[in-house]
Amino acid sequence: MSMRSDLQAPPNQEPKEKKKWVEPVAALLMALATVSTAWCGYQSAAWTRQSNRLMNEFNALERKAGLLTVQGMQQATIHTGMFMQALAAHEAGNDKLVNFYVEHFPPELRKAYDTWLVQKPFENPNADPHPFVPKLYVTPGTREAAEATAKAADSQQQAGAAGSVSGQYLANTVLFATVLFFASASGKFEQRRVRVVAFAFAVAVSVFAVVRTLMLPR
Repeated sequence: MSMRSDLQAPPNQEPKEKKKWVEPVAALLMALATVSTAWCGYQSAAWTRQSNRLMNEFNALERKAGLLTVQGMQQATIHTGMFMQALAAHEAGNDKLVNFYVEHFPPELRKAYDTWLVQKPFENPNADPHPFVPKLYVTPGTREAAEATAKAADSQQQAGAAGSVSGQYLANTVLFATVLFFASASGKFEQRRVRVVAFAFAVAVSVFAVVRTLMLPR
């Protein structure tokens, strides 16, 4: 009777043989979590670099669009001044001076001016008041500035998406760190229920983290 009592385990403990399955499985789970943590960290850094590069492109394109807009406004101001000089010469009846100014008009202004003259503006009250209306004159650099702005918006959107992916990879490193903690701790508990709960939680988080990682772009 005493020998049977000696062979029995304490009430809250199990024989060590029943815990042997936990250690190798937990070790495998921790190895997977360690590798996955490193991979997610690498991907997070890579996507962060891509996000930074795209933001640099966005800033450069924004500056380019702003510069083109300012330069276009400056040229439009010069064109307006040239037109006003030609108009003053016309009012003074100095056709020679008018021709001088017109011959020196830049292509954008000359095209708008010629189209405006077709309307006979000095005789037709329904003609456009000047050649700088939108349908006749396009401010220099407007199209280029619009293209740069569109590209900047696209780069900004891509940068935001890359930053989001980087954040998700970073969040996965936290999940895998949780797996490491609970997988390591599961083999140290003496009570079977606590051990199983800790190990099951580690497995569940690991599966969730792996699925999240596989769904992310690389």
